[in-house]
Amino acid sequence: MRFWQSVRFKIVIGFFVILTPMVLFIIYNNVYAMRVVKEQISSHYNILLSEYVRNNDKSMLEYYHYLINLERDPEIQAMPLLAVEDDEYTFSKLRLREQLAVDSIFYSALIDTFFVYPDKSKELMYATQYVYNSLDKLDVLTAWAQENVPKGVPENERNWSLMRISGQMFLMKTHDLGNETISGALIQAETLQNVMNNFDVGPDGSVFLLDSHGNALVKNDYGPLKDKSFLGKISGLIGMESGVKYKGESYIVLSQPSQYADIRYTLVMKESYILKNLPFFQKVLNFWIPLSVAIVLTLYLLFLQRVMFQPFVRLIRGMRKLGQGQFDTRLPVLADSSEFNFVTGTFNKMAEQIESLKIDVYEEQIRLQRAEYKHLQIQINPHFYMNSLNIIYNLAALKDFKTVQKLSLHLADYFRFLMLGDRTVVRIEDEFRHIEHYLEIQKVRYVSKLEYSIDANSEYLGWEVSPLMLQPFVENCVIHGFNKRVQDGTPFRIYIQCEDDQDEPDQYVGLVVRDNGPGFPESMLLELNSHTYISHSKENHLGIWNIIRRFKMLYGGRGSIQFDNDPAGGAIVKVRLPRERERSFDSEEVYAVATKEEKLNADDTGR
Repeated sequence: MRFWQSVRFKIVIGFFVILTPMVLFIIYNNVYAMRVVKEQISSHYNILLSEYVRNNDKSMLEYYHYLINLERDPEIQAMPLLAVEDDEYTFSKLRLREQLAVDSIFYSALIDTFFVYPDKSKELMYATQYVYNSLDKLDVLTAWAQENVPKGVPENERNWSLMRISGQMFLMKTHDLGNETISGALIQAETLQNVMNNFDVGPDGSVFLLDSHGNALVKNDYGPLKDKSFLGKISGLIGMESGVKYKGESYIVLSQPSQYADIRYTLVMKESYILKNLPFFQKVLNFWIPLSVAIVLTLYLLFLQRVMFQPFVRLIRGMRKLGQGQFDTRLPVLADSSEFNFVTGTFNKMAEQIESLKIDVYEEQIRLQRAEYKHLQIQINPHFYMNSLNIIYNLAALKDFKTVQKLSLHLADYFRFLMLGDRTVVRIEDEFRHIEHYLEIQKVRYVSKLEYSIDANSEYLGWEVSPLMLQPFVENCVIHGFNKRVQDGTPFRIYIQCEDDQDEPDQYVGLVVRDNGPGFPESMLLELNSHTYISHSKENHLGIWNIIRRFKMLYGGRGSIQFDNDPAGGAIVKVRLPRERERSFDSEEVYAVATKEEKLNADDTGR
């Protein structure tokens, strides 16, 4: 029998005839998907960059409004009426300096320096966040003011101008207060650029600020910035541009201009880096394509059932059982066919390997979720940390050492509690004490504008809860409720209670956090209680997602976290805490059962 008439030849040729078009289609589809993903990620980065720029522009506009509002300051209004040598004029300057210092703390997000210059006294009054180059700022701003104020500073309601001080670039905005007096503000260019540091641009990417001439405002040794042809390609670019070449490599460039300054926020990264860490495409190449090949091969073997009917039927049945989770399935070894002996032996080995791999993967999932729970406990808000240090610094500058000592103790206890990463639960009493440290720190910042009370039944103080179960809700009260509340002269109040549950006191204990702020918007309230808001906004509302995630890990389907608005005004968060905890992360066996139960619940609800 000729070779081309053999069954082996027909199987090989038929296999390649059927398989080749499918493989080509899969490769084409994979390449197309990679291009789509690259475009989507680039578009997502561009949207995020635009949002960062809008937030910076919003802050710059707020600082300009602050400079305008200084016209109504009583100290500035009084200065033209007083003689420079009068004691009252000196006291007015001191009070104005103190007010600028307080305001610079309040506007500490981007601001570097606030200053006021009355040409009458030829003396610059200023408050700065960073003192290492404060004398240089004083000299440069004083020289500038003495030269320009007598001539009349032109008012530009749109742009901040650029100024170099001590080798660093700053953005400056001034406002004419009348009577040859100006107010002004400085923002360090590096501070504006820092908002882009969260972008993952890879080792061959960079973020930077460019002026209208394409010059970097912050010192940067990035290679493409030294290439004139590369700079020429991105000069004047607004939006997103892909395929920009540098030394044979393709780069993606994102650039967004500021609304209030002649600067552009620019991001550059390699196109290849976008797809480097995408596991989906690795999975397509390493798993889906081989699986597709196996399916096609199976269909082709069914087509040849007359030639090898019984052995292949037996093989298919064995594969079906394996696909249904019966990993103990084994096929009998045939004595009359060496080819099928090899196939059967390989199948049996594959079944053994899959059974072993399934166990290893399940155990790895257990370890990963345990690690995730520990990670969720120790997330720290960097803005609160920096604001606290700024408060301590300014109190020290005002020589209020008693308050510095008090605030330092609260801050030390606050972060000591956050470092308890090896504990899965803490007592309610410890959680309340941690909240007190946080609120006492905030009271130093807001003085008489913030009040709070904690009312807890002593019976429940020794109960165990997940660390940081309530503190993020209290923090949201301060960040959102306080800042969005209409100031009517009354203090912002936060109430924290631990009491019997109103509906099922024998099963649950109620933990309640409420305030007298504006409350939740109705749309947000609906989404919070349905958990869709959290699932779609993890990065923007990490605290709420963190709490609910750990609550489910610890209590499973028992208990709940509910959000509501008080009819009298204010937001309410109610935590129904089960009296008995059904699971523990201290035992791997118990944790494995809890993890499996949570997965089954998720599958039942379609999540």
